[in-house]
Amino acid sequence: MSKIIWNQSQAISPTSSQSVAMELLSKRGLNSHQIKKFSHPDYAKDLEDPFSLPDMSKAVSRLAKAIANNQKIAIYGDYDIDGLSSCAMLGDALTQMGSKPELYIPDRFEEGYGLNSGALEKLKAKGMDLVVTVDCGTTAHQQVSLAKKIGLDIIITDHHEPDNGAPKDAIACVNPKLLKDSPLKDLAGVGVAFYLVRGLQIKHPSLLPSGNEKWLLDLVALGTICDVVPLIGDNRVLAKYGLKVLRLSKRVGLHALAESSGMELSRAHEADLGFKMGPRLNAAGRLAHAKKALVLLTTDDPVKATKYANELSELNRKRQETTKNIYFEANEQAKKYKRDPILVLSSPDWSHGVVGIVASKIAEKWHKPTIILQEMADISKGSARSYNSFSIVDAIRSCEEILLSFGGHSFAAGLKLSTERIEELRYRIGRYAVSNMDAENNFKTLNIGLNLVGSQASLGLYDSIVELAPFGSANKKPYCHAKYVVDQVRLVGSDASHLRLLLRDDEGNVHTAIGFSMARNFSWLESGQTIEIVFELSENIWQNRRSHQLEILDMRIIEQ
Repeated sequence: MSKIIWNQSQAISPTSSQSVAMELLSKRGLNSHQIKKFSHPDYAKDLEDPFSLPDMSKAVSRLAKAIANNQKIAIYGDYDIDGLSSCAMLGDALTQMGSKPELYIPDRFEEGYGLNSGALEKLKAKGMDLVVTVDCGTTAHQQVSLAKKIGLDIIITDHHEPDNGAPKDAIACVNPKLLKDSPLKDLAGVGVAFYLVRGLQIKHPSLLPSGNEKWLLDLVALGTICDVVPLIGDNRVLAKYGLKVLRLSKRVGLHALAESSGMELSRAHEADLGFKMGPRLNAAGRLAHAKKALVLLTTDDPVKATKYANELSELNRKRQETTKNIYFEANEQAKKYKRDPILVLSSPDWSHGVVGIVASKIAEKWHKPTIILQEMADISKGSARSYNSFSIVDAIRSCEEILLSFGGHSFAAGLKLSTERIEELRYRIGRYAVSNMDAENNFKTLNIGLNLVGSQASLGLYDSIVELAPFGSANKKPYCHAKYVVDQVRLVGSDASHLRLLLRDDEGNVHTAIGFSMARNFSWLESGQTIEIVFELSENIWQNRRSHQLEILDMRIIEQ
């Protein structure tokens, strides 16, 4: 039985391409005022008060004191794209405010995720007075206590789930997740750090002239979009304005990265960040050290920027190759545990630097939450990815007593445990899933937004749909449904794994469609068949000519 459900309960049949965006928003339950606010967000009016975040006043007061007294400040970030963009963004802001912060990114393989005791001792030895964390720190109770003991003040800015409240020895812990409910609960780490900058501006306007903070939004958009947080509310405002700033960015590193990625920065949209820039920046921390990516984001030397951008592209190519090999092995291992509600897979040959990517791919392939671990002798370390609405971090928390450490959120998490306890983890987390997972969770659902007559797929409709951009979590590009006759079937790609179709509608118009990695699943397809498809409408630009394209998500044959 197919595990893909087509849900058309909320689909609309648009009356014209001009009104489709408004019709879709109305279908979501938005009133006219909310539709206007969503369609035309206002940076000056729509952002929440940064002082609604916990401990913001304490953080602003301590940071302003450090700047005024020329104290030494270190910014301690995570090695993923959210942490890197947070570190670069806050470093830029504090530099404009007259400070000279040291930027510190831990080594994934030597120091691990989050605050590291040895790193804090090194920073203290270098004369640091204050450490500001970005995208980490909320669960680092022992490390923060050590910092206080050695005379190092800690301000935490983070967005990850707390395990037992804020570290008691922190000067401040600015994390919306510490509140029961907050309109800012879905900020990325870079969003929280940006609100710290805004808080400093409000209380100490002389530090950074009003409006200058907008030039930081390119990095805010980069971290927000690549961290896959919901693109609604404040995140939508930050991403939408951030993309505008990104297209005008003066950062030589972003220009070099765009060129190395084969994209035009002046026309960048959210998919370019998520699928081109983000993976290259993340590749540094996955295979080497993330400081290469941080240097790229912060340098003002075009030669250095080009050098590091090319190195990151090469690292990303190696990351793709490594990921492909691990995926093949993990997929074979998954067959052994195919009846388990949560897949727990492990091997000593899989680098924990890339297992998160593989976990996402396996979860998508098998339609179930997945944990993938690297066995490193006595200790195993890895990543987990959820599927549908199931909270993977809650499932992992249910096994807390057998874990050495864990952290994350509903959709993604990291964990470490003794290798000898992997089988116990598999059993315990499976028991938890049986009691807490909905029966429908392992079925992929395509929620169709637009029921189209085949001829309605056009550039005009595409242009209307993108009024809702930037797209992402909680603001998906609407899936379309239509019927066509197959005119031509071609296999494309270096391994002939993709389908390229020419489809004819009832009025005789021909539409180009692409089905990525679909050649094997739809080997039955041939010319002359009538099919119905679910697809995303996209644009294709070739030699400066625009055309629409149907990106197929699923298809079914219509028997004549």
